[in-house]
Amino acid sequence: MKRWLIGAMAVMVAVSLAACTPTTEKQKKETSAATAKSAENMIPQSTGGAADKVPDPNVMPVAVVSIYHGGDSDSLVQDMDSLDTEGLDAQLLVDKLIEYGVLTEGTQVLSFDIEGKEEDSVGTLNLNQAESAEGASDEMFLTEIGNTFTENFELGKLKLKVNGANYSGKDIQQGDGDYLTYRTDYDTVE
Repeated sequence: MKRWLIGAMAVMVAVSLAACTPTTEKQKKETSAATAKSAENMIPQSTGGAADKVPDPNVMPVAVVSIYHGGDSDSLVQDMDSLDTEGLDAQLLVDKLIEYGVLTEGTQVLSFDIEGKEEDSVGTLNLNQAESAEGASDEMFLTEIGNTFTENFELGKLKLKVNGANYSGKDIQQGDGDYLTYRTDYDTVE
């Protein structure tokens, strides 16, 4: 047992002497040379900051818009899309509504005016025709147009006119005091 204990202590002394021995100059040079070589092969680290996310100058600016249209079932859905321009344009928004099947082909904006500011703003959209391409009810059709325009142009309410006259559909005939406002329950409209 004494021999075994003396052997273990001898091994521990040898290990501690090896660990505490000073390094030679040759070993220091070899270590620093190996570190420098590995640093050359390293890929620079990305910080993930704004400097790494430089926008492509060749990409055209776009405007992101919300389009409300009939979904697969009998309810309305909201889709995000983009216009190939930096600012909003009423005719481009109407073209998107045509693309999504809300308005019929050939629908043109005769005029679009906004009066007032923020939640008090009133938009007046005058179209050459206003017919549902998907055969939706008047309520659904007006909600599609109303929500699309009030959200994208940040309007308090929208007046829809057809050739300068109030909108008149199968079931809904709007008067001078009737306006479209944003409907939060759009997904329940049929």
